[in-house]
Amino acid sequence: MDDIELIKEKINIVDLISEYLPVKKSGVNFKANCPFHNEKTPSFVISPERQIFKCFGCSKSGDVFTFLIEKEGVDFKEALEMLASKAGIVLKQAPDKKDFTSRLFEINLKAQEFFHYILTTHSLGKKALEYLKNRGLTSSSIEEFGIGYAPNSWESLTKFLLKRGFSHQEIIQSGLGVASKSGSYDRFRGRITYPLIDGKGKLRGFSGRVLYPAEPKYINTPQTPIFDKGNLLFGLNLAKGEIRNKKEAILVEGEMDMIMSFQAGFKNIVASKGTALTEGQIDLITKYTDNISLAFDMDLAGDSACRRGIEIADKAGLNIKVVQLSGGKDAAEAVSENPSLWQKAIEESVPIYDYYLTSTAKRYDTKNPADLKRIGEELIPVWAKITDDLVRERYIQRLSAYLKSDEKIIRSAVDKERNTKLQSYTNVLKTASAKDNVVPSKSRRELLEEYLIALLLHLPKDFNFVPTFPETLFLAEKWRQIYVLLVIYLDSISFKSRAFEINEFVEGLPKELTVEVDRLYLTELDSKLSDNKFWQKELEGVVSELKKALIKASLQKLTLEIKNAQEFDKMDVVESLNKRFRDLSVKLKNL
Repeated sequence: MDDIELIKEKINIVDLISEYLPVKKSGVNFKANCPFHNEKTPSFVISPERQIFKCFGCSKSGDVFTFLIEKEGVDFKEALEMLASKAGIVLKQAPDKKDFTSRLFEINLKAQEFFHYILTTHSLGKKALEYLKNRGLTSSSIEEFGIGYAPNSWESLTKFLLKRGFSHQEIIQSGLGVASKSGSYDRFRGRITYPLIDGKGKLRGFSGRVLYPAEPKYINTPQTPIFDKGNLLFGLNLAKGEIRNKKEAILVEGEMDMIMSFQAGFKNIVASKGTALTEGQIDLITKYTDNISLAFDMDLAGDSACRRGIEIADKAGLNIKVVQLSGGKDAAEAVSENPSLWQKAIEESVPIYDYYLTSTAKRYDTKNPADLKRIGEELIPVWAKITDDLVRERYIQRLSAYLKSDEKIIRSAVDKERNTKLQSYTNVLKTASAKDNVVPSKSRRELLEEYLIALLLHLPKDFNFVPTFPETLFLAEKWRQIYVLLVIYLDSISFKSRAFEINEFVEGLPKELTVEVDRLYLTELDSKLSDNKFWQKELEGVVSELKKALIKASLQKLTLEIKNAQEFDKMDVVESLNKRFRDLSVKLKNL
């Protein structure tokens, strides 16, 4: 048995998912609100028997590995390592081959060790240490966050790393060095360094703040195989527990904003490293809370990149508020001057769409026609993208009152904007459907075929049954194939008086059929179907409906054939077709 199978055997998917969200027993399965999209009615089903999950709302599905990859934002290898550790399994590794990403993590740790030593111990870091102390940072915060200093030298870190067995190529690939004719030189020079650590405590890169104004204020590790700025929130490794406890994340812009606030006791705080929130960052937040308060030292409403991030957060179902900082201060300055006022600002944070209104009120004059037009251009598209109908309606009313305009005019403008967007999305979907030959909605017949297979996969307990209706009942090839294989399997276990085992049935099925079987097996059917008689009656009803549908289709075809034969005066053919039509009509009536 390989590592993957061993992990699947030892880790129960229900136990794993229960660590992230509350689950409730529902028949033989478990249900929960989906962690991957916003919903009020649970559609996320977990099967302890199949050791899989399936969301019938957003269609995400998979096993323990898939869940961890989606929930934690890790790759397969990281998920494998995390689950192996949880299961107490030592992974088999080739002793002579060291993993490339492991080397990148190692080199980052060595660099952090170097930077931190220079800041806290070496004379080269004296000015940087004085700067941090003057900003109000304590020695314990410097230790807790692993802050360091990169000397204003071209090769000090490079030489340090080369002596410890790392190559120029590895230094460049890690983003710590820049390629040169002689090999590489240090990327971070004359800068205070902040280790960029992910939510699981892995050091993925660095941010460097300059001490000398001639250089750009901040630089970051460039994108590497282990670092993507858009998928990281500074301080999450330290703040995630308190975010979960307080059910809210406060987002600030920079590292110092986060550190100074954390030091002052505001523990549910992270830094986004910029005002333009990304999908990756929002995914990280939704693992711990549905509530965020943005505390940026700028006008969010006037920043298009920030607005895009807020739209993404709204679509993800987050409740968004804005902490309003007075006097153009950033969070670090606010908390340093008066922690109680910073606390008050957080407590008095306002819903994002209220903030948009007050922001436009400060910038525009509603009596000025040109400003009135600008308000519409700025707010109507934002209102149109509000996903919740009730919230959108409320802010249509608020905007109407603010502009002293008729609600109908505002609503019409918002609806027009929404319809324009929806039309473009619809066209994209139609194009994609045409390319993939996908039917957007299922017919009643298709749904009946699916339901019939679902019934056969949900046999009542201790009920031996082998269906005898013909495979021609199914028009869809996939359901026909599954039906034939089901009949063969049910016949074999009936002969041996054995119970239906879903894992035994899917073993050896083609992957595309297994996906469909799992989907239908996880579909929650009426609880009354556990009764043999009720189940049989339901099955007979569905089979009868499908037979009727087949006969009706045949009658429609015969009608056309009769019409064609009459046009060409083929009366003998007409008579024959009429006889078939009568026979089928009688058959339909008797069903």
